[in-house]
Amino acid sequence: MPHSIVWLSERTGVLLLILALGYAIGTAFSRAPAVRIFFAVAIVTLSVIPLGGVRGFTLVFSVLGPLSVATILGSGLLLGLSLGVLPQSIRQDLRGAAAVITVLGIVLYSSALGYWPWDAYRLGFHGAELPAMLIVIAFAAAALNRPIVPLWIGLAAIAWQASLFTSLNLWDYLIDPVAWLAAFIILVVVAARRCYKTKLTPV
Repeated sequence: MPHSIVWLSERTGVLLLILALGYAIGTAFSRAPAVRIFFAVAIVTLSVIPLGGVRGFTLVFSVLGPLSVATILGSGLLLGLSLGVLPQSIRQDLRGAAAVITVLGIVLYSSALGYWPWDAYRLGFHGAELPAMLIVIAFAAAALNRPIVPLWIGLAAIAWQASLFTSLNLWDYLIDPVAWLAAFIILVVVAARRCYKTKLTPV
């Protein structure tokens, strides 16, 4: 894969993440879509303008590194939902994807911390175990009419096979700490809302 394409691919996730954060900041100030879009564009523009010789975008990328397909796709879907381009019905699908990302992240990162007798990250370099597990997850989600999970796994596999990032490990295309943390927060918020509604429901 040409270096220029890899360079662009690795920075797409950070760009979308900054765009989504800018839109979220705009949401805190106004419900008007135009205002939210203005904030999103303004934040992205400021991130690429050198301030003191350093671009905010470069700083964020140096801290987070290349982000996974989970972050790229998730940011795009959340922006599409916020802009009204995508139907609100996919929110349930997003929660299902968040659950899968959370479980996979727990397996991967707990293994990296030494809580398992085997290294899950090594499975991303070679072998059929991780691809086989992902195929099962994708088919199970498709059977439950949850297309986001198969789409995410499929795009990650394609990007991995095409070497769109510098990494050779499938895990790096699949998830990253930002996506895992966001998925975990989504599940916590959903659980808290359900508990709150349950308390309000009369017996």
